Parts: sequence; C-alpha cells; structure tokens
Amino acid sequence: MRRLVATICALAALTTSLGARAESLDQVRRGFAQAIYQDSRDDINLGAPQPMLRAVVVLRVRTDDGGRWRAEVMRENDVEPGLTRKALASVEHLGATAPVSGELAEQLHREGFVEVWLFQNDGRFALKTLALPQRGL
Repeated sequence: MRRLVATICALAALTTSLGARAESLDQVRRGFAQAIYQDSRDDINLGAPQPMLRAVVVLRVRTDDGGRWRAEVMRENDVEPGLTRKALASVEHLGATAPVSGELAEQLHREGFVEVWLFQNDGRFALKTLALPQRGL
C-alpha cells in the first residue's frame, strides 16, 4: 500500500513539474496534499486514522507573493505544540505551487484553503483531503 501511494504521489509530482495546470481550488488542494505526502513520506500515515487521534491541527494554506506555500494556524493542539510545528514545517518545506490560472492564483494568495492534519499516537499524520475514513471505536 505504501509503495502504491508513493508511486501515485511521484506521478502527481511529475505531472505538476511538467506544467499541468490546476483548474479548480479542489485540484490545487489535492495537489498540495499529494506534495505533502511525497515530501514528508516518512511522517505520513497511509492507513485509516485511529479512532481517538493524538491531535488535530487545522491550517489555512495560502501562497505568498513569490508563489510559495505559507500556512497560518486556525486550530492547534495546546497540549502538544510540537505537532503544530510539525504541520507548519511540512508546508514551509514545500516549493512553489503548481501553475494555475491568474484568477485561481489570486484566490490562493488572498483566501487560500483550509487543510486538516490528523495526527496518530506515533506522530505520523494524514491530511483530511487524502485520508482514508477514520476507524471506528
């Protein structure tokens, strides 16, 4: 399963690098999540999230004036601030965004989108956009 997800992420990254243009905010969000999975592969939980998560971190993701990803905290875990830092670092480590239309680029810069980091007990995470359904109790 890990190998399949890694292959899918690699293909998504290759498509992005070849100039594929995202046409909607949902496509951008999905591409962003795939880039996080590719870049942070050792920290990713590829299985279904556990029933009681260690932490949930909510970030608003936008682009800066140079087209790089930036994030601000909307909801963090005060008990474990290190997990909030880990979520922020996963965004800061990414490069520039994939090519998008001028209107979509402006929307990403002005409003961005919200993404949720779902942390397991072992510190690995999944992003809500790509996460499997959460396991039951």
